[in-house]
Amino acid sequence: MSKTYQLHVDTSTTSANTVYKYENNPFNCSVLLGQTHRRLRSVTLKSAEIPIGYYNVRAPYNVFVYSTVEDGTLRVTLTPGNYTSASIISSINSGVGGTPLALNSGTNKVTYTNVTKTTTISAPPRSLGSFLGFTDQQFGTTILATNSYNVNFDNYICIYIENLRASSLEPNVPITFKIPITVSNTNIQTYSAGNQWEQRIDIYDPNIRLDRLNIKVLDRFGGLLNNNGIDWTFTIEVESDT
Repeated sequence: MSKTYQLHVDTSTTSANTVYKYENNPFNCSVLLGQTHRRLRSVTLKSAEIPIGYYNVRAPYNVFVYSTVEDGTLRVTLTPGNYTSASIISSINSGVGGTPLALNSGTNKVTYTNVTKTTTISAPPRSLGSFLGFTDQQFGTTILATNSYNVNFDNYICIYIENLRASSLEPNVPITFKIPITVSNTNIQTYSAGNQWEQRIDIYDPNIRLDRLNIKVLDRFGGLLNNNGIDWTFTIEVESDT
């Protein structure tokens, strides 16, 4: 007969489970459990409390790329950090020289202006140019972004426990559990199964044993997030024969 067990993980302590953080990143860790669970039936995310310590502008999304016939391809790399739309524009302008980029608060769109040189903006998907609203290879002396800018693109993050399995058919982003992000940086994002949808993995392989959790927290594109040393907690419910 199976039983259910509540497993609480706090990456700031090892009082219940031993936590190993890789490069001091709580979003990339292994948790050694105090008990081995055999013949797993299911694993359910019950709650999570995640302080948002990662940057909204970070590698590889922190490079603005543009080109002109006269100058070739040019790049402005922003220092990773938390930026507003205005501070991103100001930082890029400092790197370019002058004030070619301007925000229109009425339309939430960005304009790039260089009346002396025809400019082409590189903005493939998942690039800083695309988050500023440009589409790839827009060009001209005055370029109005096609779309509104979106500098806070992390509308959810993915908890991937690699020794369980992914619960999504998305091939490029392994997801075990998904946490919607509804708060700004430096605030705490919470998830509760009682107030939100249930996230449960049913397991049918009787040979799976669970004695550790190998955890990575990824952004929506599958990139490993760095929470800058800020710890987080979550609780899962394990149903097993042990």
